[in-house]
Amino acid sequence: MSQTTANIQEAWLKVLGKGMITLPKKWREDMGVGAGDVIKAKKEGAKVVIEARQTRTVPYRVYSDSEIDEFIREDKLPKRLAKKVKEHFMSLSAQ
Repeated sequence: MSQTTANIQEAWLKVLGKGMITLPKKWREDMGVGAGDVIKAKKEGAKVVIEARQTRTVPYRVYSDSEIDEFIREDKLPKRLAKKVKEHFMSLSAQ
């Protein structure tokens, strides 16, 4: 028996609200995943393959409130341009 076939486990899982499923506890333990972890899901035809990350780093970061405030300040239109855009949209809605 090959190693690939020896590692195959299957179970019927119930799809809950918003498409959620619960992975069996043994699988989560074997994969080393827990609540809040990020996993990769891939659709292959009629199959869904779920992969645990090999490292604990994730491909995103969480920004602080002050960083988000800075992004908003940097993205704000100058007053003159904002007024011009507002007037343009008002004229479109009046038509």
